[in-house]
Amino acid sequence: MAGIEKITKEILADGEKEVSRIIAEAEKSAERQKSDKEKECKSFLDTANDRLEKKIAGERKKIDSQCEQIEKLTLLKTKQQIIEEILQKAKDKILDDNTDEYFGTLIKLLEGQLRPEDGIMYLNDKDLARVTSEFKNEAIDLARKAGGSISFSDNPISINGGFLLKYGNIEINSSLDAVFDERKDELMDIVNKVLFA
Repeated sequence: MAGIEKITKEILADGEKEVSRIIAEAEKSAERQKSDKEKECKSFLDTANDRLEKKIAGERKKIDSQCEQIEKLTLLKTKQQIIEEILQKAKDKILDDNTDEYFGTLIKLLEGQLRPEDGIMYLNDKDLARVTSEFKNEAIDLARKAGGSISFSDNPISINGGFLLKYGNIEINSSLDAVFDERKDELMDIVNKVLFA
């Protein structure tokens, strides 16, 4: 029996060695797989972080660009408000000028509006009350030099200042509101250059 025991012990010893070897190989394999998976996870995480960083950088760039655009629009709007206020003050100044200066301005407006026809000039209530004979005479002379004539209506019209010329069915609106509206872009450019250039 001693022979069987010895063989059994050898088989058991060989079996234990084989089990130990299999376990060691399994542990090494598991360690390699774990290491590979950790590398894979790290690579995946690094790639995800890179993508996230790029996306965050792109979003920051968009936000910065939007903020810059908003800033520019706000500045532009503020400039436009300032320019419009200045134009309104200029119009108010003309309306508040003393009689001679005011009608001097109307003569300058009239020079570009005359036609070689018979026309009628209409003024508002305030201007009808303060119109000077010098203004009327100068307007008549200018109309004559343009090959036409001009008379003055005693009927007031509803405008803020300036005048309305009527040549038959043709009306030329030279009220200050109309003149400023017509030349608004040109006037805004001039004020913009003076203030912000």
